[in-house]
Amino acid sequence: MNESGPSRAPLASPLSRRRLLRLGAASLTAVSAGAALSACGWSGQNADRSSTLRVQNWGSADEAKVYDATFAAFRRQHPGLKVSNNVVPVTLWGDYVSKLAVQMASGHSPDLLNLGMEGTRLSVERSMLAPLGSRVKDSPAAFREHISELPKALLDAYTVDGTLYAVPNGWQTMMVYCNPRIFRARGVELPAADWTWEDFLSTARRLTGGGVMGFGLPWGFFQLHPWWLTNGGYPVTDDYRKPNLSDPRVVEAVAFVRDLVQKYKVSPDPTSVDVYSQFAAGKFAMIGAGRWPLPGWSAASFTDYTAHPWPKRVSHTTVVGGSGWALSTRAVKPDIAWAAIDYLLLPSSVARLTEVGQALPVYPGIGDDTGDKAADRAFDVLFRQLDDSRPVAAPAFYDTLESVAMRYLQQIVSGRLDPAKGLRAADAEIKEAL
Repeated sequence: MNESGPSRAPLASPLSRRRLLRLGAASLTAVSAGAALSACGWSGQNADRSSTLRVQNWGSADEAKVYDATFAAFRRQHPGLKVSNNVVPVTLWGDYVSKLAVQMASGHSPDLLNLGMEGTRLSVERSMLAPLGSRVKDSPAAFREHISELPKALLDAYTVDGTLYAVPNGWQTMMVYCNPRIFRARGVELPAADWTWEDFLSTARRLTGGGVMGFGLPWGFFQLHPWWLTNGGYPVTDDYRKPNLSDPRVVEAVAFVRDLVQKYKVSPDPTSVDVYSQFAAGKFAMIGAGRWPLPGWSAASFTDYTAHPWPKRVSHTTVVGGSGWALSTRAVKPDIAWAAIDYLLLPSSVARLTEVGQALPVYPGIGDDTGDKAADRAFDVLFRQLDDSRPVAAPAFYDTLESVAMRYLQQIVSGRLDPAKGLRAADAEIKEAL
């Protein structure tokens, strides 16, 4: 049976307020009337008072509060339902999925999962996720309309071998933030839209000095992707079956990053510095980031930044990551979990999480009018990155790929290991582990 998802349109233009309200009203009407659940036999009248929807979730303490409030509102439409919303912080997605697999194997499976893009293929490989294609097809029109509004790039990232396994609920990308005050003080122009690696390096060198570093290099597997992608490289093969770290394009990109630190001295050791707070403190003229530092900057009234596409070597292609709602293959209440996804996709639900969360909303037009003009302008640039992006490399062996790659990359960037030699060794170690 083909469990592929619905037909998907390319990235939509920002939704108008009227469009958002119409979508929200349509879904609220559907939920209130029980349309989302009528086909699966759930209603307040037949609900067992001990019934509990078990949710495995992730996020910050602030996000947990918003999720709890959202699930409380969902419960009011389904009398007798309880929700156990387990929100945990995530450092490594491989660890998150491994712990979840143990939990499911021990008979304590959640019904609804909030899963990072990095864990999708790994979870599918372990038979942890239920296919969603037929559920989308059989859902009420209001829900299908919500799905049709989701960016194609995000839906594709949760589709494995033609089968949709998760519904995106938020996403991230990477671009370069610049401090225009520092640029003006140094007599340096802000980057042009089509700037290159060479332009970037020249700019970083001119901005370095007087207690300021040209570029704050964020450290992490996801954060390094733009350098690989803008050079036409990717750390796994196109079929996601083998590592590809020794590809000359990946090696060249890693060598460039190493040289930013060791040769040109425009970036400090990235493994031991919080580039986001230091950027706000005026210690960096440029950094790479997604949406995640914006709430903190707004709270600190820091607005001296502009957002720009990643500099290109062969393209401006950047990375996209995120998380999505999935159903466990061992869910006790898959139907009510699916109805919860419908509720969580309401524009009003998405908007509440956008206000406090780190991710970008799945609907263009939400969260881009915060009153913080710098953040709102950054939102616009962030959304446009989806048009030229590629998902974070997340094969079924993601946990091994990330841990091994970062161990070797740390040695390379610190100057202790040659890029080509180190990445060949990383490839070999991963292949042996597989």
